[in-house]
Amino acid sequence: MHVGLSGLLSELRFELWIGDAAKIRAKRVRKQKTDRQDAELILQLLMENRFPQIWVPSVENRDLRQLLWHRHRMVQARTRIMNQLQAVASTKVCYARRGCGRETGRKQLESFPLGPWASRRRQDLLELLDRLTPTIAELTQAIEREVENSPEAQRLRTHPGVDH
Repeated sequence: MHVGLSGLLSELRFELWIGDAAKIRAKRVRKQKTDRQDAELILQLLMENRFPQIWVPSVENRDLRQLLWHRHRMVQARTRIMNQLQAVASTKVCYARRGCGRETGRKQLESFPLGPWASRRRQDLLELLDRLTPTIAELTQAIEREVENSPEAQRLRTHPGVDH
């Protein structure tokens, strides 16, 4: 299944080239610009093997980016939920020091007497947290599998400061 025009071109085994517009414009001799002159310049650059091509990610690469972006957004959502849980428990100092991600902190949070709507908010947030945590773990495992299949990613991991 293709994704957009570039996916269709890939399926048809056409290679998509996108040019660097600034570099192409810099190679233009005439100040007056017409579509015909632009087409002739691009053809000339292609024929002379001087076309300033921009790298275009493959369909597979774009899909992997979706995996990374999805996990990133899920982690952000989990962080927002945990921050909201901190706010619910902000009057309880002992909880604020421990955090809601730990089992003891969660048990404390669940035991706090709250008003009906604060209690509902707490319950809804905990349910969301319970749904997000396994999803993030699954996405993390998928990323780890992709890293194992990518020599470039493995090489990147050897760089100081790149987390495993």
